[in-house]
Amino acid sequence: MILATAKARLLFPAQLLLLLLGLQTNGAFAVPVTHHPHSDIIHSAEKFLSSNIDTKAFSRVDIKMGQLDSRLRLTQCSTPLTTSLAPGSHFSGKATVHVKCTGDAPWTVFINANIRLFAEVIHTAEPLPRGHILGKHDLVSIESDLSQLRSGYYTRAEQLIGQQLKRRLPQHKIIKVNYVKPPTLIKRGEIVSIVAKNTGYSVKMSGTALMNGIRGERIRVKNLSSKRIIEGTVKEAGVVSIN
Repeated sequence: MILATAKARLLFPAQLLLLLLGLQTNGAFAVPVTHHPHSDIIHSAEKFLSSNIDTKAFSRVDIKMGQLDSRLRLTQCSTPLTTSLAPGSHFSGKATVHVKCTGDAPWTVFINANIRLFAEVIHTAEPLPRGHILGKHDLVSIESDLSQLRSGYYTRAEQLIGQQLKRRLPQHKIIKVNYVKPPTLIKRGEIVSIVAKNTGYSVKMSGTALMNGIRGERIRVKNLSSKRIIEGTVKEAGVVSIN
């Protein structure tokens, strides 16, 4: 009995040492199970998103990553993680990244993200009436969240200078593509100059516009002298060319 107790006392420290070293008591190595850090998975997904967005095209890019369930235990991946965009997702707004381990113990997870793209967008500097011809001082550039815009917008003021508003706009309103049109240079009933040019000569006469017209548009005009109705191209305010 005394010998058995002494033997047990001698063996216990050895068994404890085996346990601490990750060995089984039968002498075989026990492979410790390690889990892949959630932070690494999320970082891989975020890196994938940021590398596929042309940051030079925006004033700021804000990516907010979702989190994995804290109870989720995934085996440490023995190979580099692969990432791809889930079907139906885009590199803006709400997106889902497919993260995959192709190692000895493969697994797959999906991580949600919210991507906000910012750029300088042209707004009105003050309230503007319908029909107003836009000038430099009517416009101001304000950083805006592009994911909140559903239709065309302008990022350069020179794209809008000289355009005519189709509707009244309040101050600091984004000027969208469907809010403007080329200015009306000739109005119906207006007296215009009809110009005919050819090599070596130029003829100018007066006429009445029978329709509104913008630059480059074909409109009908009535020659005040001959009473003939002819068609010409609007060249500038009050001038129609019949070349």
